[in-house]
Amino acid sequence: MSRELSIDVEGTPLERARADVVVVPLFQDERPLQGGAGRVDWRLCGQLSALVATGRLSGAVGEAALLVAFGGIASPRLLVLGAGPRSAFDAAAFDSLVRTAAVRAAALNVGSAALPLLAEYASRAGSVLGAAAGALSEVPDGVALRLLLCVAPEEVVRTTDLLRRGGARGVPNDIAVRLPGAAGRPAPHSRRGAEAGPWDSQLVK
Repeated sequence: MSRELSIDVEGTPLERARADVVVVPLFQDERPLQGGAGRVDWRLCGQLSALVATGRLSGAVGEAALLVAFGGIASPRLLVLGAGPRSAFDAAAFDSLVRTAAVRAAALNVGSAALPLLAEYASRAGSVLGAAAGALSEVPDGVALRLLLCVAPEEVVRTTDLLRRGGARGVPNDIAVRLPGAAGRPAPHSRRGAEAGPWDSQLVK
């Protein structure tokens, strides 16, 4: 069996993303919580802030917490990943966060996971694909994951184009990848080796 990774891009707030689990980075030096963490914390009536206040979460790299959303966000579950200090967070740290998210989503046996594509790394959308695919190459066969990247509405087309232009470069050969269709529309599923047209998936050889 193979492993499959689908990438979609949506201009929607993280708390409205319809996925089996929403992944949010938690930074050590952002208090009060900001960005995606702040948005979902408000929707969940301060659950994240409470965990931070009691010392159960600090945002250190390697931390993880799985919360039940109870209707506060569109997804039924929230996966919080420690991201370290925001002041020290860089492209390599973001790629590591993506890898961790993909591995943990596979371990949870979910079909889809949503995470924010931080604005400063939007131009590196291709690295998100490579990081997630590389992570899936280390999990058992048969895993199929849809990764939903949440961006600002005005960034959907640009992010989609970056992913499609980058194709499957750097993706392990044992991972089948489906990229989003043009203009952010999901591409129809194509079999490995199928000839790609303008609306078709781009799959690993």
